Amino acid sequence: MIPASHSLVTFNPARQAALQAIAEVEQRREERKRLSDDHPVTRAFLRRLTGQSRLTHNTARLIPGLAWDPSFRFWTLNKLENALERLLVSQGEHCFSPMSEAVQQCLFPDVVWRNTSRAEKRAKLRWHKVQRREDKRRCHEAMLHQSLVARARVDLNFQSPETVGAWYSRWSDELHEYELAPMFWLWRRRFVSLDELLWHWDAGDPLWVVFSVLRDIVNEQPDCLRGADRRSVPDKLSHSEEGGANAG
Repeated sequence: MIPASHSLVTFNPARQAALQAIAEVEQRREERKRLSDDHPVTRAFLRRLTGQSRLTHNTARLIPGLAWDPSFRFWTLNKLENALERLLVSQGEHCFSPMSEAVQQCLFPDVVWRNTSRAEKRAKLRWHKVQRREDKRRCHEAMLHQSLVARARVDLNFQSPETVGAWYSRWSDELHEYELAPMFWLWRRRFVSLDELLWHWDAGDPLWVVFSVLRDIVNEQPDCLRGADRRSVPDKLSHSEEGGANAG
């Protein structure tokens, strides 16, 4: 079923009067016939809608959606007539105060529908653009964060039980505990001297508790165990020097 706003013959008397008035003035111009010096389309519209060609307090009340109140002195009939002429000449595109949007909707519902649809499409396009920008920003932040995680993992690889506390202090400000904990417990497997920490892993203790215990373990270690732990840590400089010597 065709909507009333799109039908060839409108069931709205005011809309029909507006369309006929526009067509009448355009035809008279083409035929070079005489027109009213001021507001010709409004004159034709009012004549078809009210039987009078002048805008008065009485004819203004007959325009659907206008809700004209003669006691309201802020707007004059002349301003109202100017706004009505602009609305009619633009075929519903230009609706300015004191003309109400309700009149625009009544006389030109197709224009209102089209403009509303365009505005909604523009709003959707803007939203998608903002969303793409936000997704791009989040992706960039995620990549930077993963880079930090990788750096922390590499840094931990070169820590001994004596220095791992400084590692934790440094990276706990950058990363979450759920990111640091798996690294730490995997690193701990290198050192037999830290086996007693497994009880805290089973208990699910937070890292700050684990590192408090770890400090006590390191402080109580004999020098021979500390030396063994140090030798378990990869030494990039040593490997580089050995590689250079072999190459020579």
